[in-house]
Amino acid sequence: MGTRTSIWAGAAALVTMLGSTLILSPVAGASSPADQGVTAKTIAVGLPYVNFQALKSLGVTINDGNFPDAYQSVIAGINAKGGINGRKLVLSSVEMNPSVPADATSSCTQLTEDDHVFVAVSPVFPACYQQTHDTSTIAGSLPEPLSGNVAPDFTLIPPSANFDPIQLAAFKKAGDFKGKKVAIFYGADSDAPEVKVVQSALKKLGVPVVLTAEDSVQATDAVASDQETQSIAQRFQSAGVNVVIGVGGSGSTTWPRAQLDNQSTYKPTFIATSESSLLSYVESTKGANPYLKYALSALAEPSNYQQWQDPAVKKCAADFHKAYPSDPMTAPVNPAKPGAGNTTDTSYESVLEACQYLGLFDDIATKAGKNLTTASFTKAGYALKNATVPGIGVVSFGPNQPYATGPVTIYKYSPTSETLVPASS
Repeated sequence: MGTRTSIWAGAAALVTMLGSTLILSPVAGASSPADQGVTAKTIAVGLPYVNFQALKSLGVTINDGNFPDAYQSVIAGINAKGGINGRKLVLSSVEMNPSVPADATSSCTQLTEDDHVFVAVSPVFPACYQQTHDTSTIAGSLPEPLSGNVAPDFTLIPPSANFDPIQLAAFKKAGDFKGKKVAIFYGADSDAPEVKVVQSALKKLGVPVVLTAEDSVQATDAVASDQETQSIAQRFQSAGVNVVIGVGGSGSTTWPRAQLDNQSTYKPTFIATSESSLLSYVESTKGANPYLKYALSALAEPSNYQQWQDPAVKKCAADFHKAYPSDPMTAPVNPAKPGAGNTTDTSYESVLEACQYLGLFDDIATKAGKNLTTASFTKAGYALKNATVPGIGVVSFGPNQPYATGPVTIYKYSPTSETLVPASS
């Protein structure tokens, strides 16, 4: 659904597969000047884009379209209007295979040390840019932001610890907690910090929590995990719980899986805090889990289909098609249509991403003014309020808050389309 689709989900999977060393350890090499890439007439923008063909060897079959062409098309539109504060954008792009650590490092080095970009857009592994080269990024794919004295990554997707209070407030506003008894469920020790965030958020919202329980069995032992979850479900049911909040990636998927395996007669409303994890599970079941009809989740963005209806996004798509008529670009499928969950064509993603991320960069850089430096860009980003991002809507940032906050879309499972569809915004 929009910016959190294949690249974000794929990045998370690759981070898990490759380990954290690649993205969290500073990369050896010369640090780039903090304010490079800006001249009197130009701003250098870097795009490290994914080699989708190379990912097929890992069993990852996605093709989100032609990213260099999509970004070049949007940049042409910005430049045609005079650029940003009189400066034209100049794109430098480099292909990378995210499964090869050397590729991630070399692409970062090329863009920062050879091409001298001012900002990198949508890097799968942004740590090299932020930590080693003091280069700001837009919509980097780290699951959680880096801490410490690093260049910011301005993103449209809040980290889970920051989004949980926002989405829980949206569920309360929608009436999902009214008159209900609520319990918290999670499936891994690593989710314990997020559980504390959820508990604190619910307390502030005035939503009492009856019970909190963890299925502590290793996820690889599905039978034992099912038994543990069944025991927890019995305690929840005895306490009168009729809303279960599944916290984290494991909590968001273990509950519905165990309900199916156990053929449970207990059917409370289930709220998954990790929409991406729930969606992955939903798509893997291919409509075979009837307990999903009780599941809800939320995102800080509308569905791809909804985003594509925005006139600003349509303008980006029309410009792209005019400039590159032979490039594939199939519009997103309405998620409410039968079989929508089985659709694999995401060739629209490159256009949608370029439209949104460059739009966000334009907003921040414009606010930074004529004296565009890393410091002025950072200050402007944190001060950006009520900016309209194509397809997303009105968003705002805040002091030391490089993630956007804006509208929340609640999703529910549709048996017709066998995927998650917007329930409300």
